[in-house]
Amino acid sequence: MAVYVAAIDFGTTYSGYAFSVSSPNTELKNVEILSNQVWNSGTAEVASLKTPTCLLLTKERDLVAFGYEAEEQYADIVMDGHADDYYFFHRFKMNLHNNQNIRMSMVLEDVRGKPLPAIDVFSLSIQALKCHLHSSIEVKNIEFDKRQTKWVLTVPAIWTDTAKQFMRKSAEKAGIPRDNLTIALEPEAASIYCQTFPSPGCQEIAEIGSRYMVVDLGGGTVDITVHEKNANGTLKEVVKASGNGCGGTFIDDEFIQLFVRIFGRPIMNSLKSEFPDSYLYLLRSIENVKRVYETSQTRKVNITIPRSTLDDLCQSYLGENITTVINSSSLSSNIEIIRDKIRIEPVFVESLFKATCDNVVSLLQSVLQQSAVPNVTKILLVGGFADCKVIQNTMKSAFLNENIILQEDTSTIVLKGAVLFGYTSDYISSRMARYTYGIEIDCHFDDKVHAMEKIKVESGKRYCKNVFSPFMKINTPISVGHTIEKTYETREQFQRTCLYQVFYTKHENVMYTDTGECSLLGEFTIHFINPTKHTREMKVIFNFGDTEFSLTVIDVESKSEKKEFFELQR
Repeated sequence: MAVYVAAIDFGTTYSGYAFSVSSPNTELKNVEILSNQVWNSGTAEVASLKTPTCLLLTKERDLVAFGYEAEEQYADIVMDGHADDYYFFHRFKMNLHNNQNIRMSMVLEDVRGKPLPAIDVFSLSIQALKCHLHSSIEVKNIEFDKRQTKWVLTVPAIWTDTAKQFMRKSAEKAGIPRDNLTIALEPEAASIYCQTFPSPGCQEIAEIGSRYMVVDLGGGTVDITVHEKNANGTLKEVVKASGNGCGGTFIDDEFIQLFVRIFGRPIMNSLKSEFPDSYLYLLRSIENVKRVYETSQTRKVNITIPRSTLDDLCQSYLGENITTVINSSSLSSNIEIIRDKIRIEPVFVESLFKATCDNVVSLLQSVLQQSAVPNVTKILLVGGFADCKVIQNTMKSAFLNENIILQEDTSTIVLKGAVLFGYTSDYISSRMARYTYGIEIDCHFDDKVHAMEKIKVESGKRYCKNVFSPFMKINTPISVGHTIEKTYETREQFQRTCLYQVFYTKHENVMYTDTGECSLLGEFTIHFINPTKHTREMKVIFNFGDTEFSLTVIDVESKSEKKEFFELQR
């Protein structure tokens, strides 16, 4: 029986999918990875393996289009004066990054400020990619067993468990069965691909014992991990994944702020909401500059702008034409306008890259300085932002003692690696715990240990409430299939249920769950089929040996067993 794998790389700026049909015993290097080749943009004459992460919906929340097609259709909708009848979402993935309040009821605003449940925005985006994949397969006349397909969805390794849960819920709502879905961590997928299909100059990372840093430079996040090649060919994580939100879009924001300084925020807001085609055209121009500009450049940098639209806005808001506005700007010594191009002094352009590049360097230095990371002499750059010449040169200058490696096709490595992950989800044999995990319990009150405000009395007994009882410490090595078993007991006669809440924290030693040091991961309820007068024992097996955290609950007396994924808070 053939193995069917479909992967979705859901990015901040661009998204895409890839798939494969192979026999069960096919070696990874022989897996044929297929993807859509025709994400075309009529306005910008672009054809690529990925498409912008843009979603267009009707006001009834029906899917209209995704990607380039969504951009183009929405531009027509705005020009026709029907924008109130639609939602248009653009670059919304970062709403899940470092968000401690991710809930199923979370709301996102579209480009014009209209709210919609975030779960709908994400699930409909995944659904659009899923439907496009099915259409692409049919056109290629490839047989694809939808019931047996293994789906792989990529997420940043540095995301919280609740963010990963949210993406899983979104995929399930998009019609992907829970049991058929695997979450892949983006730098891991990239590492697996580079191990399997190394470009010239990358072969050294595939040697047994090789230890290297993977830096996934995405549009929103920079995701860093350190891998070591085991003797059996698998990879182990040396330190817990780290990173932050300082990807390529932060440079885009610097360029947009440049235009805000020139034209003012009202004009730029109007450009974005009333002339989305012009705004997206400007973003693509910035993207082109971002990729090709080099620090050694001495000639002026040209950014193609929607001149006619900006000129009309200048006349409307400022009563002056665009040339006068630019020439009277405080930045006039660094910029000029000629026809449809704003020309900028290279030194000034370089300053727009500095903050983001400095943040990336700082992140890498903090990892390399850890005592657990000796002998890392190779830094592998992957992700779409890795194509940027400035970040490449910055890395080479900042890390003279390390070999900076750039794999070919950097923007699609994660996507293709996710397909390979679908065949060998145990390729990463060991990971490091990113958090300390524990359950909230009530324990017997100890005057010498517990705070008096935590005391509560039940049946004449004193208990301490909100106690954090850890079962996994941060930075603990976790092998594939690793489980932790804990036993808990009922406290009341004929108790029908036990509700437990699981918390996580970045700290090693936390006493209580309600002091702001912990975040709620989720909760689970143990149901007793036949409640009894005597104490009931239950086992909880925490499953850590995967990209997601799950648990199995066992009622010892009835021997009932149930695997649980946490439900997000409403």
